[in-house]
Amino acid sequence: MTTDINDILNLFRDFVSTRDYQNNPILTVYVDIDSTNPENQRVNPAWQIELKNELKRFESEELDPQEMKRLSAQKIISNTEQMIMDRLQNQKPTGRSVALFTDFKDLVAIDLPVPMKTRVYYGLPQIKHLLFALDQYKKYLAILFSGSEVRIVEVFLTRATNEIQLSTEHELARRFGRKSKTLAFDRRDQEYEQRFIKEMASEINQYFLESLEAERIVFGGNHQQAAQIRSALHPNVRDLVVAIEPMDFKLPERDIAEIVKPIAYAYEQDHDVAVVENLLYQYNKNGPAVIEKQGVEIALQQGKVKTLVLPYPVDTAEFDSLIVDVVLSGAEVEFVYGEGADKLKQFGGIGAELYYFGS
Repeated sequence: MTTDINDILNLFRDFVSTRDYQNNPILTVYVDIDSTNPENQRVNPAWQIELKNELKRFESEELDPQEMKRLSAQKIISNTEQMIMDRLQNQKPTGRSVALFTDFKDLVAIDLPVPMKTRVYYGLPQIKHLLFALDQYKKYLAILFSGSEVRIVEVFLTRATNEIQLSTEHELARRFGRKSKTLAFDRRDQEYEQRFIKEMASEINQYFLESLEAERIVFGGNHQQAAQIRSALHPNVRDLVVAIEPMDFKLPERDIAEIVKPIAYAYEQDHDVAVVENLLYQYNKNGPAVIEKQGVEIALQQGKVKTLVLPYPVDTAEFDSLIVDVVLSGAEVEFVYGEGADKLKQFGGIGAELYYFGS
């Protein structure tokens, strides 16, 4: 599944930016509606039972008992819950979970590519859970070469759940298929190998330089071919190739995913540490970076925040309002884990990369 993060965040921005969310509570609902779960395929699916139970908990724990004695308040809650159920039942979700935001009048539902625990929140929009779901969903493209053949396997990793998903439906596979028909297949032709390398590098360059979706690449198959193709790539695309692994061209997809998995986790861990270390370096050199909440708030007011950096999990509601403001400003949010998260927590647990406007 391809997830356009910009589209998802734009849906959220369009809805929340037109509501006075700081003074009027928003109901945030996450529902694990994963159709691959057999319990969600029953006549009375598990997601429906879980959601009803969670809505009951919300009513008993978060609403004012005196207010709920009024028939008008009861009607608003009842109508809102029915609106949520109708949306989930009548418009089949395309993701594995759904995030819904409502001001008790209107509603926006956002399909997410990863399963999330069914949960209801009341007050400020709980965007951090959605952001984390998107941030943890990493796509790695395994591209294997063998003579005149190219094989592509998409490996989707969710770091929090240690889960792997596979797909072979990728635009590059179709491009390679078309391109291979234009190449000479006389293996005695001494120029064939260089033509193949040039064509493959060109296709990879074109796709990734045009695509807005960030992906990591792992090459495999014929190691010599893979190394030559990597060298022929545009520098910006070459940086996406995180490893060349000795994967047999005919390996089953699941075996390819198991090889990619530790490479991906190690790379993401190193990436997170590098993000935090660069943030701290820039801050200490009076560069385009701030740390701690006050510094981020001032930079946000000045329109300077490019990327908000947070550790995960975010253990406090202290940053909820700030996170929403950052998202509405159009800035990005990046979560860091493990060693990177521990290091950031030593410096206030929050930081931001700023736009560099020069002097």
